[in-house]
Amino acid sequence: MAKVPFTKLGAKINGSDCRCSYYNDDQEVFYEIKQYLPVEEKLNLVSNVINASVDNYGYYNPMRIKIFLVLEIVQAYTNLGFTPKMLENPFKLYDLLVSTGIFKEVVSSISPDDWQDIQDSVWATIDSIYKYKNSAVGILESIGTDYENLNLDA
Repeated sequence: MAKVPFTKLGAKINGSDCRCSYYNDDQEVFYEIKQYLPVEEKLNLVSNVINASVDNYGYYNPMRIKIFLVLEIVQAYTNLGFTPKMLENPFKLYDLLVSTGIFKEVVSSISPDDWQDIQDSVWATIDSIYKYKNSAVGILESIGTDYENLNLDA
């Protein structure tokens, strides 16, 4: 079988967007939803969810994961902008996005494979983190960190 140069296909990343609307009182506001998110942006999205979801004890609360997953999906896939004040209270912003149906609109507009892949990646990464922390190397690293943080008074 003869090889065909990939460039000959002229393949391009799907860059089309979906235009959606939301009614604010009597005014219709339009926003766009990306149909596809490049893999590098998906990696950043997963990292942001992981970093924002962990508490001070290294525990990943499933509800916090869900909240930050919603926020990151909306920020990555839409052209909706949030003020720094709105981002200070992610729980209230989550409630707004879910209760108004905006998040549901976003998820129904993106590729189901993308949505599933992102969720799977978040949970697989958290699973890997827990497995590492419970491994011999992870436990020894934790002990070493605890030892370094000791403040011994002479």
